[in-house]
Amino acid sequence: MGIRVGKIISKLLLLSHVPLLLIYHWVERGVLTISIKNFNSTKKIALATIAGLAVYYIGDLKKQPFLYSSDSDYRIVSGEASFRETFTNVEGLAENADIIAEAEVISQVYHPEYEYLTVYTVSELKLTKVYKGDVEIDDTVSVLETGGEFDEREVTKYFSGKRGFELNDDLGDPRIITVGIAGSIPMKEGNTYFVFLTEDDDDIYNIVGSVQGKIKINSENTLVSQVSPETIDQHGDLYFLPENYSGQNISELRNEVEQLIASSPN
Repeated sequence: MGIRVGKIISKLLLLSHVPLLLIYHWVERGVLTISIKNFNSTKKIALATIAGLAVYYIGDLKKQPFLYSSDSDYRIVSGEASFRETFTNVEGLAENADIIAEAEVISQVYHPEYEYLTVYTVSELKLTKVYKGDVEIDDTVSVLETGGEFDEREVTKYFSGKRGFELNDDLGDPRIITVGIAGSIPMKEGNTYFVFLTEDDDDIYNIVGSVQGKIKINSENTLVSQVSPETIDQHGDLYFLPENYSGQNISELRNEVEQLIASSPN
């Protein structure tokens, strides 16, 4: 793919800092269960109770259940990042995207750099639906993301014998971790995503907003966040896309993007 390693490493170091020994523990979201027992009151009380429950739920009808899946088989290590540009709505993502599409990750390669204690991932995406861009359905594009799978055993091999370095044999097994930035890990092979992409050098694409312009689509055409609710709360509007669209049918996002494209002067 003609990727120059030194160039890419320098870009990633400018974009983010990923401390590989900081383990980010995902906290699972709680589930609220409401049960009504011994519902043997008079008709008047029953109707009042039903009316009260109706008001409670009708006020919440527009909210979709938040769906979250980390999609990682390993513990996740997350570092903070300084983003060059962030977005707070789909319009901003769409305006800055060279390609807007739905795509399946058909293959990917992790590129660990043990000297720099970092890793990046290049994924091959097959486009299944195109909204914007000089591409067609079934075309493939390469997407570069910071993070990916990283084998801590290789770190010990790399630094073994170097002055000031001590081997750590207490890492446990497996010693593979998933590295991400700001609580977001790269896309995963086999998954389908709604993506906003911008073209970089060497025919490589990046996610618009680094981690902002992607959201998983499950087999039921429902959007799924790969960023935990706790992480979303910590980062304000950075993850507005999963916060506002996770749990929704993909038709909502499709319609919004199609309307934006139709009204765009370009």
